[in-house]
Amino acid sequence: MMENRRRRQEDTPLSVPNAEGNVWPKQVCPAFEPRADTPEGLQQCWYCRCADFHLDKPRSLDVGICYWPKKISK
Repeated sequence: MMENRRRRQEDTPLSVPNAEGNVWPKQVCPAFEPRADTPEGLQQCWYCRCADFHLDKPRSLDVGICYWPKKISK
């Protein structure tokens, strides 16, 4: 049951940024700002400059944190 609930959350676009809250890699909101390494046309929290998935650490997170309106310097 928990897995089904999570899958629904993962695929749900956000109407506003979830500032200081959890974001899943495939989610996106209207405040999306792509990082330099973002493939053309792809909009997902995983590639957003405001989301922190610990991509600079040895192991990335499955669920990130939205730091909108702050930008992560990566």
